[in-house]
Amino acid sequence: MRLQKVLQSALSVPTAILVVWLCIFAWNALAPLTDPDTPWHLATGAYILAHHHIPHHDPFSWSMRGHPWITQEWFFEVVLAWLAAKLGFLGVWCLIVVVELVTSLLVFQLAMWASKRNTVVAALVTVLASLVPWSFWVLRPQIFSYALFAAFLLILEMVRRDRWKALFFVPPLMLLWANSHASVSLGPLMLFFELILSFAPPIGKFQPLRFSTANRWRILITGLVGAGIGFINPNTWHEYAYALLGENHLMVQSIVEWHSPNFHWHMYKYGVLPFVLVLFFLVVGRKRSVSLKYFIYVCVTFALTLIYQRFLPYMTIAAAPLLAEAMTGFGRYFIRSRWYTRTLSGLASVVALVFLAQAMPASRGPVSEHFSTGAFPAGAVQYLHRHHVTTSLLNAYDWGGYLIYNHIPTFVDGRTDIFLENDTFANYMQLQNLGSEAPALLDDYDFRYILMPPSYPLSVFLLHDPHYRVVYQGNISDIFERISPSV
Repeated sequence: MRLQKVLQSALSVPTAILVVWLCIFAWNALAPLTDPDTPWHLATGAYILAHHHIPHHDPFSWSMRGHPWITQEWFFEVVLAWLAAKLGFLGVWCLIVVVELVTSLLVFQLAMWASKRNTVVAALVTVLASLVPWSFWVLRPQIFSYALFAAFLLILEMVRRDRWKALFFVPPLMLLWANSHASVSLGPLMLFFELILSFAPPIGKFQPLRFSTANRWRILITGLVGAGIGFINPNTWHEYAYALLGENHLMVQSIVEWHSPNFHWHMYKYGVLPFVLVLFFLVVGRKRSVSLKYFIYVCVTFALTLIYQRFLPYMTIAAAPLLAEAMTGFGRYFIRSRWYTRTLSGLASVVALVFLAQAMPASRGPVSEHFSTGAFPAGAVQYLHRHHVTTSLLNAYDWGGYLIYNHIPTFVDGRTDIFLENDTFANYMQLQNLGSEAPALLDDYDFRYILMPPSYPLSVFLLHDPHYRVVYQGNISDIFERISPSV
C-alpha cells in the first residue's frame, strides 16, 4: 500500500510539472557563465581557502588595494570555490540547482497549505515563483537569500499552525544568512512583522493572522535572538548596515539591479506584468477571504521591486501562496489519479530527465572553460598576461570580476562599495561615459592600458586620441596602450 502511494505520487501531474521545470532550470544552468560577478565570487572564495582567513582589506584591485573591504558574502564564496576546486563546473552547477530545488520545495509546501492541498495549483505557482524572475537566478549569493526567505515564510506558517518548535531553525538559519548575504535583516523583520500583524483586526475579505499568546512570546524572543545572531559574522554590525548602500545615488543610477524595472523589457512586459495583473484580479475577484499577511508581503515586496528591481524574486516567492490561495478550486480534475494521467505524467518526467541526462556532458571541465566568450574578454586577458600587465589598467566595470579571477588587478569591479570611496567609482563613470572630466582623468591616472568594449564612448574617443594606440582588437573588447606620457 505504501509503495502504491509513492508510485501514484511519482506518476502524478504535479510531480511532472515540478520535474519538467527543474530539468529545464538545470539544463539552462549548464549554459556558459555570463554574470559579471560570478568570477570575483569564485576568486574571493579561492583566496579564503588558500590563505585560511577572511580578507578585511582589498587584495584584488590596484586602485584601492589595502582599503577596507566588507566581505559580507564569504560563506557562499567559500562553498562556491570549494565545489569548483573539487568538481569543476559540475560543482557550481550542482550548487545553483540544489538551491533552486530547496527553494521550490519550500514554496511548494507553502502553496500546498494555502491551496488546501491542491497539488496542481501548488506545483504551478511554485514554477512561476522562479520562472517570472528567471534572470535573477544566477551564481550569486542572492540565491541563498531567496531560499532563506522562503524558509522563514514556512517557519512562520508552521508556528501559525501551532508547530512552534519550527522556531528552533531560526538561529542556525540566521547564522547562515548573516555570513552569506547582506539581506540578513529580512529574517528578524519577518518575525517582528508577523508578530505585530497578529494583533490586526479583520479587514474586509482579508483573513487576519492569529497566534496564541505563548507563540507571540516565542516569536518575539526568537526574533531578538535571531537579530543578535546576525552579528556573528566577520563584519559584525556592518552586515546589517550594508543594505544602506541602496541610498547611494551614484551606485543606484549606475548598477542595473538597483534600477527601477523597465517594463519595456520582455521579462517585465510578458512575465512580471501579466503575473501581477492575474494575481490582482484573482485576489479582487475571489469571494472567499484571503490571507492578509501574504497580501501585505506582496504589496511591500512589489513596492520595493518598483524602486529596486533586485527585490523581484522575493515578491514572486511571497506571491506564490497568495496566488495558490486564490486558485484553490482550479485544476482539481487533474489531482485525481487515472491511468492516462499517470501514463502521460510519467512519460513527461522521463523525457525531461533523459533530456537533461543527455545534456550533462556539457558540465565537464574546470570552471575556467565555462565562461562565455560573448560576455568576457578571454582573448584580451591572454594579451594582458603576455605583457605582464599588473597595474595602471583601466578596465570596463563588468569585466572586473573576470580580471580578478585571472589574477589581473582591476581599476574597478563588482565590489562597488569599495570604489565609492575617494570618488574612484564616480571617476570611472566619467571615463566610461566620456564625461566632461574624462580627458583630465586620463592624464591624472596615466593609465598604461585601457580595456573597454568598442561601443563605449571612451573607446571611440581613444581611437582618435594621438596619445593612445589600439594594440588588441577582439569580438567584444579593445585594448588601448598609452604611447606618450601625460603632460
